Amino acid sequence: MPESKKVAVVVPWHGYGRNILLGVSRFVHEHPEWVLHLIQSDSPVLEEDIRQWNPDGIISGLLDTELGTSDYRYKRPWVSVLVQPDDSDALFVTLDEDAVGRLAAEYFLDRRFTHFGFLGNSEQEFSTQRAEAFEYALAEQGFECSSLLYPTKFYDADKHRRVGIDRRKLKWLKSLPKPVAVFACDDWEAFQFIQFCRQQGIRVPEDVAVMGVGNDELLCNISNPPMSSIRSPEERVGYDAAAMLDAVLSGRQPRQKKRFLPPVGMLSRQSSDVMQVDDPVVSKALKFIQDHVSEPIKVEDLLRHVFVSRTLLERKFRAELGRTPLVEIRRQRVRLARQLLSDTDLSISEIAESCGFSSDIRLSTVFKELTGQSPSAFRKEIKVPASLHEL
Repeated sequence: MPESKKVAVVVPWHGYGRNILLGVSRFVHEHPEWVLHLIQSDSPVLEEDIRQWNPDGIISGLLDTELGTSDYRYKRPWVSVLVQPDDSDALFVTLDEDAVGRLAAEYFLDRRFTHFGFLGNSEQEFSTQRAEAFEYALAEQGFECSSLLYPTKFYDADKHRRVGIDRRKLKWLKSLPKPVAVFACDDWEAFQFIQFCRQQGIRVPEDVAVMGVGNDELLCNISNPPMSSIRSPEERVGYDAAAMLDAVLSGRQPRQKKRFLPPVGMLSRQSSDVMQVDDPVVSKALKFIQDHVSEPIKVEDLLRHVFVSRTLLERKFRAELGRTPLVEIRRQRVRLARQLLSDTDLSISEIAESCGFSSDIRLSTVFKELTGQSPSAFRKEIKVPASLHEL
């Protein structure tokens, strides 16, 4: 049996941290020589715990400075997860924050919003990166975004600071023209903001549509209304970080020292499930598409549902959405296919049938046309690999 490798994993034991641990555990099951030591990222004796256990390598969701000794990482192999160290030689696996911001903008633009806001943490780099990407993607389409970033470090512990921040938040919320789409930096921020809106008598999603990041199922489902969220590939992050560290511990050069993973997709729930469409015919047609997207519906089915001619319906769709009913049906089907590709192990043929496509070939053609990659390539990119050889 190969010599054991002692690895410390320093991440939160809740939310995204649990998913990272799941990815690491997948790797450990394939490599029994790995011995894990799990350390809470907010442990009061964090640095002492690491030193006493003396691991061969570390997987960490903390910056060097958060350990208290900035040069500690240089004493042993270290892979950062979901944070990007300043050191140009550092190994890390993280989320593509630009892609996160763009996806949020595309989602809200697709729903015809014209007013936008961003709510986030001024102390976290990922939050500012998501804000900048969101603002830039909107600016490319000619829209502005009102952003509120505030320090959250002492929000819960300091009553006076909390009152001051809540006043700023309320002033900002009232200043936003309604209806407005608000992108929050993460699920916790989105969850708190939804409750804040309800306390102020502001309707979600009718007045304010809200979206978070992380798809924390507990927060998303206890939220009232249930919360939309961008799904990030934390399990893949954990697996890839473990594979990267194992290469170093084995004396090999990792294929990539810096790895940016795209978001898996968007899980739309009630907090943002609204379309800003004035035309009642288009609104009725869109609702029909959403309700029957898994069926092999055609434009003719829409015509029978809304009682207008094809020419008139296409003209109305182009005026409201800038695309035809047929293109909208395909977009909705591809969105469902992306979700099934990431969440299930269904074959491409089974997914094609579940999304209303006539065949897997037709699914592949439309999927590549709209996303730029095949269904198989998309699944390979976001799924945890079946083996190290796939990395």
